[in-house]
Amino acid sequence: MQKKILVVDDDPRMLSLERTILLQGGFKVETAPDGSQAIEKARTEKFDGIVLDVMMPQMDGYEVARQIKQIESCRGVPIVMVTATTDSRAMGRGFSSGAVVFMNKPFSSNRFLSVIRTVTESGSKESVLPEAPY
Repeated sequence: MQKKILVVDDDPRMLSLERTILLQGGFKVETAPDGSQAIEKARTEKFDGIVLDVMMPQMDGYEVARQIKQIESCRGVPIVMVTATTDSRAMGRGFSSGAVVFMNKPFSSNRFLSVIRTVTESGSKESVLPEAPY
């Protein structure tokens, strides 16, 4: 059975890139261009994983993750946060918001796909070691 991933990013190019990588990797993919739409989709659909950009207008990824994790059906869904920020505090905020992996942009397609496969296959609910930039 195909795993279903929600990809959330306000940058249409990044959203398209991540969607394409995941589709080529055999995943079903839904997208959302902002936090509000992501939260609505999380309330109404079932996902096996969520890829969430940190820096977005109106509502940042940390707040989106916190709100998604309060949805009963999403508590066990692994969240992978992706960001271009180099702020060392961002990683801690990501984990405390509910992320299990924190990846820096840019990243390779192979590494991105490997991380998504790992968290969706293991059903990881706990934070894992942070990703190094690739």
